Amino acid sequence: MGRTPHRYALLLPLLLLAACSSDGFKMVAQSHSVAYRLDPDPKGLLLSVPPTCAVLPAEAPSAPGYSALTGMALHAALLSSKHGETVLDAGVTASRINKAGLANDWHLLAVSYRDGGVMDFDRLSKIGKAIGVRHILVPTLAGSVSNFGPRLDFLGLTLGRTFWTTVDISLQLWDTSTGDLVWQSTASCTAAAEVVIATRVSMKTAMQSGFVLMIDDLVQGRSESVMAADVPDTKMSGEVVK
Repeated sequence: MGRTPHRYALLLPLLLLAACSSDGFKMVAQSHSVAYRLDPDPKGLLLSVPPTCAVLPAEAPSAPGYSALTGMALHAALLSSKHGETVLDAGVTASRINKAGLANDWHLLAVSYRDGGVMDFDRLSKIGKAIGVRHILVPTLAGSVSNFGPRLDFLGLTLGRTFWTTVDISLQLWDTSTGDLVWQSTASCTAAAEVVIATRVSMKTAMQSGFVLMIDDLVQGRSESVMAADVPDTKMSGEVVK
């Protein structure tokens, strides 16, 4: 009497750990933005009807397989921020480029941009006309790192872990009619989750949070911002640096 069976004693730390583990995860992001022109008005540009802005297929030079995921993260950020609901998605853009017979031009433009950071004006202009917009957004995944560390050990077993993902992304706004780089921003976003069983933190969620911050910089005219969030809690708390 009064003794705890051995098998239940082993379960006790798991129950305690589950009780104190976070249901979601923490997100911290920081952005730096530069505007090179005072026009166009960002709010009007991102909400124009018919659309005058489109997203090009994303660049992911360090991880080519994540190009589509990067584009999806930006699309989700534009919708969730309520600032870019009429901006053409990268999928629509890719289809229009292909139907116009400019797939090779797009390939050459993407390669030269990836290598030199500059959009060839002739190809940029043709692609802008094929898409039917004047301005384009270019998202890039510059790099990503994921790792985890032990949170609690019991009898030689790791019962919980903190898993974190850091992504470095950038976003540029180009004018296809003049070849001007209108605005650009970079952001670093880290998401960390404390879980009983190690779970991968979504790269898409981390990138989406960074893109939301950069889009807000564009609309509000800020040069840098810092954000902290509890996910899936939609309420964000943090400091905005003007």
